[in-house]
Amino acid sequence: MNGKIITVPHLFKIAFLLGLAVVVHFAYVTSFIAVLGRDYEHTIMNNYEAYTALMPIITVATIFLADFLQMPRFFRKKNIDVVSQTLYFSFILTLITLSAKDLTEQRAFPRSVVLLSFAVLIVYVFIWEMLCSFIAHRMYANGDLVIIGSNKATMKAVSDKIYPSLKGLELNMSKAIRYSDKSAVRSAIRSNAEIFLCPDVPEDVKSDIILSAAKHDSVVYVVPQFYEISLYRSRIINFNDLMVCMLDRMGLTFEQRIVKRTVDIIISIIALILSAPIILVCAIIIKASDGGPVFFKQERLTIHNKPYKIYKLRTMKQNAEAETGAVISGKNDPRVTKFGKFLRRSKFDELPQFINVLKGEMSVVGPRSERPEFVANFEKDIPGYSQRFAVKAGITGLAQVAGNYDTTPQDKLRYDLLYIKNYSILQDAKIIFMTIRAIFSPHLYNRTFEDNKSTFVSTEQEKPFPGVE
Repeated sequence: MNGKIITVPHLFKIAFLLGLAVVVHFAYVTSFIAVLGRDYEHTIMNNYEAYTALMPIITVATIFLADFLQMPRFFRKKNIDVVSQTLYFSFILTLITLSAKDLTEQRAFPRSVVLLSFAVLIVYVFIWEMLCSFIAHRMYANGDLVIIGSNKATMKAVSDKIYPSLKGLELNMSKAIRYSDKSAVRSAIRSNAEIFLCPDVPEDVKSDIILSAAKHDSVVYVVPQFYEISLYRSRIINFNDLMVCMLDRMGLTFEQRIVKRTVDIIISIIALILSAPIILVCAIIIKASDGGPVFFKQERLTIHNKPYKIYKLRTMKQNAEAETGAVISGKNDPRVTKFGKFLRRSKFDELPQFINVLKGEMSVVGPRSERPEFVANFEKDIPGYSQRFAVKAGITGLAQVAGNYDTTPQDKLRYDLLYIKNYSILQDAKIIFMTIRAIFSPHLYNRTFEDNKSTFVSTEQEKPFPGVE
């Protein structure tokens, strides 16, 4: 264990926070100049004194807010984390500045400057975070990752699954160890390697390994089970002197449902108005390509397992599954039309779902909707699967932006449950942003169509409107 009180990483974090305070004030000064021009004498006399009176409050708020959002923690931080932290920080700090301005009655501090500073903060803080992240990542050598599981097959499957992410996390695959080999496990932990525990490691063994890793300051990665996700953000209750975690009901509160529905209505109306020309052009092209139906609808399940009809633009050939049966789509899927590939790549085929959102059947963000026949099977095989229906199905969701097209239902469930437990409007905004980014991602499918024919059952089978096969 490292016994030093102050280390280079600690000093770097302090430097980051102090530099962030300077960047924040530079953003406000930039906003002053942009709004009031370069007449410094006029600015100082009438407005700048009001800002300087708030500088101590803004500085303290900057440091505490950055620490609360864990912005100085660059260890294994991805670029998307930097983006989300920047948005949260800029939004909350702007609200704090507006509140402090009104409470201290600094009316000479123009609201226009504060509002403009929100946009400037996003740019400046993002650049500062990315610069510090670049420096921090070069302060450390790549870490070694040791996989611990029950057998070679499981560890090989886990290794193949996580390998694409290792480069971005600056990790090197070291070795795989059976948890039964206690000597090798102890040696790996003491070597300061980072530990990845496979899902098949027994709970008692997992607990022992985590405890041992904590003693040696080793990092551990755990695939959470249902009850572990349920503990996330749970309330701590004391029964006399006994501390317990109260696992509250899954789902949104009454206030959250009202706010979420209001946002859904606003977004769906705007989206349908803006996308109407796109849908019209796509409909003409689909109809002209093979004369088949433009849309299809299919029964799916939403909140409380209520059935509804989902709407999409058709991307496959007519009678696409007549020969193959229900198969999840994959790379080079011959059933998808040329224009259908573009629709899927651009996500334009999803646009009609805003009709479902406006009708109240779906939400913009939520767990992906599923077909009733598959839900019945999943609920039998996957513990906790029914809990994903505590909220409305969504056009996009955490499982879609964090996972892949062919991520297993069990892995998607983990993201869905985390989304429900961690729900907030800011989280929805983050997922929408990540969805936009995912549209431009080059990785849409992990498996080829032929692989899927023998491995998966389709959850995206298309059926056109009634009367059309």
